[in-house]
Amino acid sequence: PTDLTISPPLGSCNELVITWTAPPTTTGDLIVRHRVYINDKLRFPRRRKTTIPLKALTANTEYNVTVVAFNKAGDGGTVTGAGRTRPKAPSVSLSVPSSTQLHIMLTA
Repeated sequence: PTDLTISPPLGSCNELVITWTAPPTTTGDLIVRHRVYINDKLRFPRRRKTTIPLKALTANTEYNVTVVAFNKAGDGGTVTGAGRTRPKAPSVSLSVPSSTQLHIMLTA
């Protein structure tokens, strides 16, 4: 596989989207599946599609990804990379104690 990208979707702090390009065949046997490892653990053993949305991740955390192509002839190429989820956005609290005051509180 080539062109591995691991990126968070806009507006999300707990998701990543993994995409890659399947390798061309060199033995005449088409690439049938991909194995995808997240932080060295096999998460997707027989993935056919080349896009994976990962959800329910920890904010502001790096995830290492390895994609291995395989077919009936055995394992093909491998590609690795890393992506980081976005940090959580701060929460905002507003209060208006009087007509001349505005209190803004940001909590990370």
